[in-house]
Amino acid sequence: MTETEILAIADEVLTRHLAASGYERAELRAGYDHDDDPALLFTAYFKPGSEAAGGAESSAAQVALRMTLLGKGEERFPYIRFIYADDFAGDDDDEDDEIEWDKEEGA
Repeated sequence: MTETEILAIADEVLTRHLAASGYERAELRAGYDHDDDPALLFTAYFKPGSEAAGGAESSAAQVALRMTLLGKGEERFPYIRFIYADDFAGDDDDEDDEIEWDKEEGA
């Protein structure tokens, strides 16, 4: 599957499960997980004023995304990072707003 196809599927699944929490859009980057296995690294963005998605809601979205992609033959595991616009509100340091999957915490 192409990244465009995968992202379209992800957007549909995440909208279905997370719209009530203010889900807005997703981005995708193919990469590797902690075991160096190929993985799909999604960043899900939420609208300003959105409350954090509940555990059951976010877990259901994760499972639905995994099962939908598996059903279409995609074997890479999808990881989802949740980004809420309000986490960055009032932050004048735009350099810190760039979220990258491969940055090590505390490095």
